[in-house]
Amino acid sequence: MIGYYAFCHRSGAPLSEPTHYDEDGRAWRSVLSGDGDDDDRRVGELTNGAVRSTRQALVTYFRRTHRRHCEFDAELYRRAALAISRLKRAATGEQAADRYVWYALQHRFDELGYDVQWMHAHAGLRCPGCHGRLKFDDDHDGVVHAECGTNCDGTTDDQMARIRETVASLYTAAFDGSAAHPEEVLQF
Repeated sequence: MIGYYAFCHRSGAPLSEPTHYDEDGRAWRSVLSGDGDDDDRRVGELTNGAVRSTRQALVTYFRRTHRRHCEFDAELYRRAALAISRLKRAATGEQAADRYVWYALQHRFDELGYDVQWMHAHAGLRCPGCHGRLKFDDDHDGVVHAECGTNCDGTTDDQMARIRETVASLYTAAFDGSAAHPEEVLQF
């Protein structure tokens, strides 16, 4: 993940709040000690996260963020590891971005009857074209619309349909016999 939700894309460890600047003036955050074996080797490494993280990093991030809201749940963590593996294996092209894997995972656990609302607090939707921030609007009928904040494609097209389609197609590809429809995913 990138931006506010960034974590170490190799280990899943959290990143520092203060930024560090390199010789070219670019801002970076450092990897903090986490609870994984690989975390200690990466402590101090500079990163801003990544659009695509490793399977293990997403599993670690899921566990860490879940524990902020709920009690430790070994069975849920095993299910999450398996589901993330399936999603990462099935992902092609833009589907492999962390945000799509995260929201497909959220939909999977929602379908299985788990409380998943907490997951919204740990991922953010980004523009499918440039990974920039989105501007959201509610048209007062309960439908959320989003357009690219930087207007990367030169239009004011609603990006939510494309985002929902990507999540739904990834979910369907990863879980044989389980079809997700775009209007069912990303319910706020």
